[in-house]
Amino acid sequence: MAAFLAASAGTWLTRRAVHHLDHQDDEAGDSNLTIEPFDASDAVVQRVCESLDVGAGEAAGGARFWWESNLKEASRSEDQAAVLVDVVDAQNPRRGFLLRDKGYIEKQPVVSTYVFAEDGLLTITTRYDTNIGIERCWFVTNDVRIRVSSVQFLNGVSMTTYCTELRCPSGGDLEAIRAEAQSRFPAASQQPSTPG
Repeated sequence: MAAFLAASAGTWLTRRAVHHLDHQDDEAGDSNLTIEPFDASDAVVQRVCESLDVGAGEAAGGARFWWESNLKEASRSEDQAAVLVDVVDAQNPRRGFLLRDKGYIEKQPVVSTYVFAEDGLLTITTRYDTNIGIERCWFVTNDVRIRVSSVQFLNGVSMTTYCTELRCPSGGDLEAIRAEAQSRFPAASQQPSTPG
């Protein structure tokens, strides 16, 4: 999980399609997902572990997540944020528990189980009081991830979601691209810009 979170660090453009199996209309939209991994020494580990009666010494780090508008600047909100703390299975490092400060469906602390398949596909299962959420996530390339999920209530599956996630370049990445372009084409970078 630590390697998966490290590979997921940064901001992703999430293109999402949601299919409701009841009488609601389907939905589609774009948003940004920002992931910031942390190690076991982060102060949030103690808080999340205490909320779920888990010893903080079992934690192996985790990550902060923010879901943000990709159209509005400074749209980060704690209402659209979560913290995950990783507790690895001592017998099998491909399995473990994710302690979450608030659940995606029910806004309360929750414990999920996770397992990585041989091919790297991650499956997270979360059991809430009235439903079960199952999410699968995998990398297509270093800069493309796929996530699919379903929410199942007592009377059956009620919602499925499909997301394609594309890594957004950082400011540093864009600056490096600009510098490389200027080194390759120095004359072009010195030409005066024409009025628009």
